[in-house]
Amino acid sequence: MTDSRATGGAHRVAAFLLSLEREAALEVMRHLDEDIVSDVAAAMTEIGEDFADSEAVDRLYSDLAVAVNTPPKVTAPDPSQLYVLLDGAFGAERANELIAGIRERRAQEQPFAGVEDHLPESIARALSEETPSTAAIVLSHLDPGVSASIVAVLDTDFALAAVTKMATLNAPPIGTLKSIAKNLEERISQIALGPVAPDPSARLKSIAEMLNFTASDLERSVLESLEKENEDMVTEIREFMFTWTDLADVDNRSMQKILASIDTRTLAVSLKACSSEVEDSIKNNLSTRVKAMVEEERELAGAVPMSEVMAARGELLRAVHALIDSGEFSPSRGGEELVS
Repeated sequence: MTDSRATGGAHRVAAFLLSLEREAALEVMRHLDEDIVSDVAAAMTEIGEDFADSEAVDRLYSDLAVAVNTPPKVTAPDPSQLYVLLDGAFGAERANELIAGIRERRAQEQPFAGVEDHLPESIARALSEETPSTAAIVLSHLDPGVSASIVAVLDTDFALAAVTKMATLNAPPIGTLKSIAKNLEERISQIALGPVAPDPSARLKSIAEMLNFTASDLERSVLESLEKENEDMVTEIREFMFTWTDLADVDNRSMQKILASIDTRTLAVSLKACSSEVEDSIKNNLSTRVKAMVEEERELAGAVPMSEVMAARGELLRAVHALIDSGEFSPSRGGEELVS
């Protein structure tokens, strides 16, 4: 078995130096980095049979020739590096003219290139202040990966409207694109400098999580008190307290109560793109006849918009919240120990 050390970098350097005339080897060693000299010197004492034959040395020379003559990897210079290069060749005035021309050409070809340099969250916040049509123009001109990251953090309804507009978009004149890009970059810069706007949903989710760890009586008291001030807010909190994925953990008796008021069409649509855990929890509590009806409805419905799926799930969840409010269903609470 070949000693792995014998073919390592230091050993290859050592073998090459030992193959040279003494004076040539000394000259090369004087130019070695001090950090590797000790490794190379040690490797000279460990050269084994791997470099004993002329073919091995020929391969070593061949590899070295390829490495020396292989051009370095070419990368695009950043603006400051480009300026130094042009300034050295043509002087400062001409360098500035050339860079200005490059920027103008880039603005013509990629008017939103400057926008892509910012974080998707900042771009999304700026776009949310625009119309869906303007957002569609911007998203269609960005790198698809960047656009996907932005859509992921936009409000769902706004994102859907913008993406829908993209399908029927007529490209505006370049002057309009440049104006939109300029205004958008300015606003993104202001957003980056300012404080991060609080997310109301995050606060409501925190309240929901907290209430999930409280006793039922206290939860009801808090929600009733909040409802007097803001009914819509309490509705959102209730939605965060029990979500679609929570249906996977509902016991059979409670699930049957929930499904009793849901028609087969709504149930069929709500199960599209559904996780297997939730789907199994629902289907296991349907009679054979109803399960067959749901499967038939699901097949007949074909592909449906995600908005329709979410609406169907919302109807089912409203039935859940109605049962919770009436006391007919009590979901398991956070931190509650289950016993058998």
